[in-house]
Amino acid sequence: MVTRETKIFLITFGAVILLLGGILSYISYSDNKTATANTILNLEKQLEEQGQLSKDQEKKLEELAEVNCKEMQIPYDALEEYAEQEPYTDTLCENINLVYKNEKGTCTQYEDNFFSSDTPSTYSCTIANLDNEAGYFSIDIGFNIDGQTLGENQTQYIYPQSSQTFYAQKMAYIDSCYCLITSVPTKQECETVTRYRTVTKTRTVTKYRTETICE
Repeated sequence: MVTRETKIFLITFGAVILLLGGILSYISYSDNKTATANTILNLEKQLEEQGQLSKDQEKKLEELAEVNCKEMQIPYDALEEYAEQEPYTDTLCENINLVYKNEKGTCTQYEDNFFSSDTPSTYSCTIANLDNEAGYFSIDIGFNIDGQTLGENQTQYIYPQSSQTFYAQKMAYIDSCYCLITSVPTKQECETVTRYRTVTKTRTVTKYRTETICE
């Protein structure tokens, strides 16, 4: 026949086994044995208050409470983005005027001849194309008469390393002559230049995370 004391012992022992099983399950469930000694000590205090611990059971719980836990820096690999200046070649072009030289001629005055034909006022400008490309040059050439400009716009095609002369004349007395270049041909010049652009790249770096390790 099972006595009352035996029943109490069996019930108490069963409860302790269940609690210890829960503790062990908690320890095995937590990664890297992260169950802390405070958790076990709290369970022990609760059991002591309930009067359900024997001396041997208290000793076993005290052994469990002596778990040594510490925080450690654990390395791991991670992808990191970073910006980098990447060189590339580009073609830079611009239009520039042809190289030329403007030579102004002699400004001659009108002559009223009584016994022969009158001599008109004349003026000339010569443009020398010093470049290696040809093009159309335009000038405004004429005379200043009584505060007014009387002239005309002329255009000529001039070959490389060649020249052309522009002429103007007027059957009138003049104050002065003028020659203004109004249009110069252009050519395109290109060069290869190095430029830089910002690109985003990734690299593998070592980082650290804090973990609690219990032994």
